[in-house]
Amino acid sequence: MEIVQLTNEQFENFSKNYNIKNFNQTVEYGTLMDRHNFDDYYLGLIDDNNNILAATLILVNKVFIGYKWGYCPRGYLIDYNDFNLLSIFTEKLKLYLKRRNFMFVKIDPDIIYRSRNNKGEITNEINNTKILENLVSLGYEHSGFNLNFENIKPRTCAVTTLNKDDIVFNKYTKEIRNKIRKAEKKGIEVVKGTPQDIKQFYNIIKYKNEKRKLNYYLDMFEIFGNSDMFELYFGVINTTKYIEKSKQLFEEEEKRNNDINQELEENINSNNTNNIIKRKMYSDSLLNNYKKNMVLATDLYKENPTGIIVSATVIIKYNNEIYFLIDGINSEYKSYCANHYVIYQLMNKYHQEGYNRFNLNGISLDFNKNSEYLGLTRFKLGFGAHIEEYLGEFSLIINKNKTSTYKKINPVIEWLNEPVL
Repeated sequence: MEIVQLTNEQFENFSKNYNIKNFNQTVEYGTLMDRHNFDDYYLGLIDDNNNILAATLILVNKVFIGYKWGYCPRGYLIDYNDFNLLSIFTEKLKLYLKRRNFMFVKIDPDIIYRSRNNKGEITNEINNTKILENLVSLGYEHSGFNLNFENIKPRTCAVTTLNKDDIVFNKYTKEIRNKIRKAEKKGIEVVKGTPQDIKQFYNIIKYKNEKRKLNYYLDMFEIFGNSDMFELYFGVINTTKYIEKSKQLFEEEEKRNNDINQELEENINSNNTNNIIKRKMYSDSLLNNYKKNMVLATDLYKENPTGIIVSATVIIKYNNEIYFLIDGINSEYKSYCANHYVIYQLMNKYHQEGYNRFNLNGISLDFNKNSEYLGLTRFKLGFGAHIEEYLGEFSLIINKNKTSTYKKINPVIEWLNEPVL
């Protein structure tokens, strides 16, 4: 057996037929990263008959003269339960990379470590401690069980899985359902974006990751879009619809209010009017809110007759999974709950098309009430999601001396690479 460099076609054929796979281990992802500070290579372990037994996309970062490291995003395409295969692959990979002057290689396998409930407590359904122990025994250095977003990719994600006959809306928490209803009343609609809309998308999400510039998303749309893996969506206030919805709600509540008034008059001498008065006060409050919405909707329409883009979302479609890659919202219109509505509509759309797994991306395992990410975590779990905690990040040291030296000089390298303002 030996490690060889695969062609794009060889790797693509192997990855498509492999059971455990993700969009990070694709030719599309490698091509994208090749345009953004990495070189992409595709390596495979072959037997004497040239059968590919395991493979990986490895992204190579040449950080300094004579110093380079590799990253295999979301780990190798290999059976991690086959210790003998994993051992051979690791041994051969180390030898292959040592000859090519690598310091180390990082992996973060797409393997669940331990199952957890939605309070973050460990349960007994899944336990892959043995895989972690096997990796450590083969020389992989584990970075630890971080709670937040310290690794290259999130160690913990919120994932919604649906059966064929599930009603998507019913899977959500009451809070999320109420936010979706609120968005509908505010005239929120979902609009699909085009390549010409990428700049507008970028202006909404750029605060999320300052290292990712506009060109990154332009390239992503081109590369993944060519393989029908990329979609861009906007949450838009349809100001015409907002006026119509507000007027409809006002008129319906006005009729209800008049009926309550009539009921109150008919029971004015009764000693049991408390419930009627409470309903009257609640109806008055709704009427006041709907009237304000009518005025606001009218003002918005005058300034924006064609609508207002208030949120943006990018998804990746791969292997019967919808991956919510990144989203953003205009904070001025945060109360319109556009992001809640967009996620719901996209889940519903793709569920009807046969997708049954929806990865809402990274969350935190810090459930302390003072955690800065607790709101994000609860938001994503509210979409009927469960927690997936992965094994974490590992480093396989290829050249110990160079790795040690690199760790010392890396802060200097990062400083030299910082833009001068």
